[in-house]
Amino acid sequence: MPSVRSIATFAVKFLVIYGALTASWPLCKPAYAFFLRESGQALIEAIGAGNRMRIRAATTPDGLTDTAIFVRDADGRAGQTEISSRMAGFQPTSLLIGLVVATPVSARRRLWALFAGLVMLHAFVLARLAMCIIFAPVVRPDAFWTNVFRWSVFDFIHGHAGASFVPVLIWVAVTMRREDARRLVGSTPKKVTA
Repeated sequence: MPSVRSIATFAVKFLVIYGALTASWPLCKPAYAFFLRESGQALIEAIGAGNRMRIRAATTPDGLTDTAIFVRDADGRAGQTEISSRMAGFQPTSLLIGLVVATPVSARRRLWALFAGLVMLHAFVLARLAMCIIFAPVVRPDAFWTNVFRWSVFDFIHGHAGASFVPVLIWVAVTMRREDARRLVGSTPKKVTA
């Protein structure tokens, strides 16, 4: 079992790193929002929907949302969904970086975990965007299941579950090894047979 001191060291390191990254949002916002919009636009072009969908900077950013997804369906009706690049990608990224860098493993393992984790996390971020992009023109505003779908997408894209739960799962997957799990759980006593 890890000692109280090692757990406290991990927690302090994590909080300092995560806090610093979170506090850097005003400086990182232009670059990260641009990265998210360009990645999303590349995804739109890849699925062949560039003639009816666009991702651009929100025209009236309100401090929370900064990115708008414009959609025009086959009937010519247009609409848009606004998202926050901070919640969609930056917060989960900050959480993952904080967890990986604070983990008491070798620098080489941390570097590998950071690389693999960021690739996996941004694949997840793009999957969240893809859900919104692919299904937005399919839904009809008057159907019950459309409303269910919209709330599900809204929660998946804007909700905190993806922003906090998925980075932790990725951190465990890329950082922990079998021997780490044994060390955390402690050795189990052998059964005595008569």
